[in-house]
Amino acid sequence: MMSVYCECGRIVVLDRAEMRLRLGLGKELECSTCRNARISREIDAMNDHFNGIEEPDGLLL
Repeated sequence: MMSVYCECGRIVVLDRAEMRLRLGLGKELECSTCRNARISREIDAMNDHFNGIEEPDGLLL
């Protein structure tokens, strides 16, 4: 097991194989709170895109 810091400063405990896999896939090492927030933002962005809601800068998501 390894302890690494999430971007928010929380400590994330991962085993070495999981850490190597995530880094090999180009993914961030993130805590469950940051992961859930990111997934929520991605779902909201997809919903906005498919509902035709425009971004503030005038572009569709």
